[in-house]
Amino acid sequence: MENRDQGAAQNHACASCKQQRRKCDETCEMAPYFPASRYSEFQNAHKIFGVSNIQKILATAAPDQRQAAAESILTEGNARKNDPVHGCLGIIRGLNAQIQGLERELHIMKQHLELCKEKEELDGKKKPIKRRRLAA
Repeated sequence: MENRDQGAAQNHACASCKQQRRKCDETCEMAPYFPASRYSEFQNAHKIFGVSNIQKILATAAPDQRQAAAESILTEGNARKNDPVHGCLGIIRGLNAQIQGLERELHIMKQHLELCKEKEELDGKKKPIKRRRLAA
């Protein structure tokens, strides 16, 4: 009975196989990229792309790029779950708005720094006026 339980524990279906309700074996091409622990994320991606399109995307990606492609697929799925209308585009737009705001702030700070430097130069050029004492 222990051997049977250990075998069941080791033979977890990947998220893709679990979604399709099929047995996952060592030849499963999706298992390295979509482990069972990321099932809910895979469900989000599945709703957008479908399993066959996810498999096509991974098949067309270079072997060293497949993990990044899988992460992108999961990210898009999560983004679409959180923002069904804009998805990743909403995140990108928000980040661009942050960048533009920070660039404006940086420009203002550079102007302020220049003004401070000019003031310091002007203060350094002014020589203190020596006042003569009048003899009493």
